[in-house]
Amino acid sequence: MYGMVNQGVQSFITKNFGQADWLDICDRAGVSDTQFEGMLTYPDEVTYKLVGAICEKYDMSAEDALENFGAYWIDFSRTTSVGKLIRFGGQELADLLDSLNDMHSRIKRSMPHLQPPHFELEEHEDGTYHLHYSSDREGLEHMVIGLVKGLAKESSVEIEISQDPEPAYDGVRASFSVRLV
Repeated sequence: MYGMVNQGVQSFITKNFGQADWLDICDRAGVSDTQFEGMLTYPDEVTYKLVGAICEKYDMSAEDALENFGAYWIDFSRTTSVGKLIRFGGQELADLLDSLNDMHSRIKRSMPHLQPPHFELEEHEDGTYHLHYSSDREGLEHMVIGLVKGLAKESSVEIEISQDPEPAYDGVRASFSVRLV
């Protein structure tokens, strides 16, 4: 993963729990680097170990940790170059969701080695959306749920989101139903 994700995890912990907790989490994860360079890539295992240490320290599930982090990511990234790219997508939730691939394409120009996820948005006549998520990385579906919740908050709308029991298509890691409330 690219370092900015790990920077976001660090920011999430230090902002909510303090620097001492961050250092403890790094120690529990066996991660010697407590600072990450945003534009470098790190083995995915580093991020997974950090999430595991967060779960251990705060006695929470990986799903809860990832969802909370996903929602936090929107606020965190707002002050970064990634946040500026998200804003290019528009103000409406559907526009923001639909522009996620464009954002990742722009980032990939600076980081050709990036392996970003892919999203496909379907809007249905009843006002619901289906968001299809593809990624080489396993286990991050709840981060997507948090991200969508964060984007909804950014768009000043309330939503209900759930992961569909099965992905809608072959090659899709997960599909989500999103409904404005």
